[in-house]
Amino acid sequence: MQIHGRLYGRLYGRLFGRRRFLGGGGRLAAGMAVGVVGAALIGCGSDEPKAGATSTPAATTTAGASATAPASVTASPTPAVVRASVDLLVIVDKQRALPDGYVPPGLQPIPAAWHAEGESGQQLRGDVIEALRPMIAAAAADGVSLRVESAYRSYSEQARTFAYWVSVMGEAQARRESAVPGHSEHQLGATVDFSDASNGWQLLESFAVSPSGKWLAANAYRFGFAMSYPPGGEAITGYIYEPWHFRYIGVAAAQEWQASGKTLVEYLEAVKKR
Repeated sequence: MQIHGRLYGRLYGRLFGRRRFLGGGGRLAAGMAVGVVGAALIGCGSDEPKAGATSTPAATTTAGASATAPASVTASPTPAVVRASVDLLVIVDKQRALPDGYVPPGLQPIPAAWHAEGESGQQLRGDVIEALRPMIAAAAADGVSLRVESAYRSYSEQARTFAYWVSVMGEAQARRESAVPGHSEHQLGATVDFSDASNGWQLLESFAVSPSGKWLAANAYRFGFAMSYPPGGEAITGYIYEPWHFRYIGVAAAQEWQASGKTLVEYLEAVKKR
């Protein structure tokens, strides 16, 4: 079994960094963390479960399954493929899902040079790739290297990802940090998780103060990308702060969203009421 270094680092960061759900227990807490990380590594196989890519457990969990009751974890059926376009401004959140089996049209591989270290094979809608080109070029002109950690994620990939995080941190915390299948913006093919070398390519809050994180927060809207899960927005969005997660909604909409001061879901709800 191959143990991926970034997986260990990311799990350790989740245990002692941004999430801190073990709290202060000195050596006991550290020992617990090592045990949890070790168990996750043993169970993960050779693939690395990242916030923007496929995680590895074979089983998936139903919406009401408990992480403390393994017997309740069952295989989640994958809906039949539905290839149809949806509005770039469609709301995808904990309450509102994409059509069963939705696969975005025009998926294309992103240029190899855009991948974060150790990544490959990421896909986005063709129109989103074209929107991303000038943003990456503008950042490069400012001395910032934007890199894609994760992009399109299918229903089945999201099912594995969510099940993985349930197994690591329990269902309640997983629901704050990961979407159940069918409810992920990544399934739109218009959402990107960026990462940065300065914090070891980790999807942690420290990304916010990385060169990429600071540049995106100040400039992404000019190119049509909106931060879906801002700081202090969990009561509205349902998810913790994710400074790496940006969704393409079009330049005009993103500029209007930025000016509104609303969270993305609040803005999209207001648009739908017009």
